[in-house]
Amino acid sequence: MPLRRTMQEVRSSVEALPYSARGRTMYRVDVSFSTDAGRPVRLQRRGFQTRGEALVWAEREIILVKSLAKEPPSRAAAKAAALTTKEALLRIIDFWRDSGRKKPSTLFVDLHALNRHLFPVIGNVPWRSITQEQVDVLVRGARDMPTPRHLSVLKAALRDSKRAGLDPPQVLLDVPRRQCNDRTDFLNIEELELVCAHAEPLMSAVFRFLSHTGLRVGAFIGLEWSDIDLGHHRETVTVRRTVYPVKGTFSVSSPKSGKPRTVPLNVSAVRALNKISSILHPGRETGRPPADASMGSRLVFPSSTGIYRNKTVIGNALTRACREAGLRRVTCHALRHSFGSNLVQAGVDLYTVCRLMGHSSVAMTQRYAHLSEDGLRSSARKLDTLEHRTK
Repeated sequence: MPLRRTMQEVRSSVEALPYSARGRTMYRVDVSFSTDAGRPVRLQRRGFQTRGEALVWAEREIILVKSLAKEPPSRAAAKAAALTTKEALLRIIDFWRDSGRKKPSTLFVDLHALNRHLFPVIGNVPWRSITQEQVDVLVRGARDMPTPRHLSVLKAALRDSKRAGLDPPQVLLDVPRRQCNDRTDFLNIEELELVCAHAEPLMSAVFRFLSHTGLRVGAFIGLEWSDIDLGHHRETVTVRRTVYPVKGTFSVSSPKSGKPRTVPLNVSAVRALNKISSILHPGRETGRPPADASMGSRLVFPSSTGIYRNKTVIGNALTRACREAGLRRVTCHALRHSFGSNLVQAGVDLYTVCRLMGHSSVAMTQRYAHLSEDGLRSSARKLDTLEHRTK
């Protein structure tokens, strides 16, 4: 009987409040009461599918708390329970940044993926209340994506949630992997010449430089003349930084590998560099400007205002050149793939290609392995030469 009277009292004071989430009506509980010892308590939770589920949960929790059978939620715990998935993931991203677990450039791409694919779906769902069904919906929607980065970020966030001071939701997440066909799109030498012929002189030189050095676009945008050595028989470029746009401005960080690397320049790359210099820095010989020179003078590829250029300028120019040349559309990163692919086709071993491209391991260079089949066949035939010598 006492239990029924308590339930009756509770029922009259609890309300399930509706709200809209992704076009659906959901329910939340926000009720204040006092324990039997007179301690004020506020109970909050959202994400209930029906009004009945919200009332049953609230009535059960209030009875347990009022009778001291359950510890009353603290203010911090209540705030954490009400934390949305977007707020929780932003807090975890701050933890990654402050702890140095991820580079700012990586976090920039992570946040872009979350804003595009995850926050519109479950951004307003309480972090602690994410259901397995909601995660499975995200996974099913990402099966055709080549790289579902938002799911990889969510999986890492579930792993590091406690380190960031948050309790993770009890869900399982397996990031789907698209079947790899071991093929990477690139431009061969003939296609590269065709694209350069249909591009304006400056962009033609940029395409040649990127495809003959393998530099990432962000590294090329941040390249300064002090990073380049054009001494006879020691022509090199040193990658010391990468640049990426952030909210209308630019952020500069260390290269993707985390440390500088030096790439030798061939004749085509040096010619392309001289062409870029003659267009953007007319009347000045290619070389190192003074240390106190303006940014526009120090940068190899400055904008018209003397600051970093946005990489979309190169991407748009490449798209136009491919269209006018009658070729398929390729991205700027395909120029980096062209560097690695054409090296392998020229007979360069994968370890050397790995070093030139700045890969952390040869495993990353294996995507070009199928291009070296002719080289492998000719190498195997060398055993015939040894056999003939013994006869």
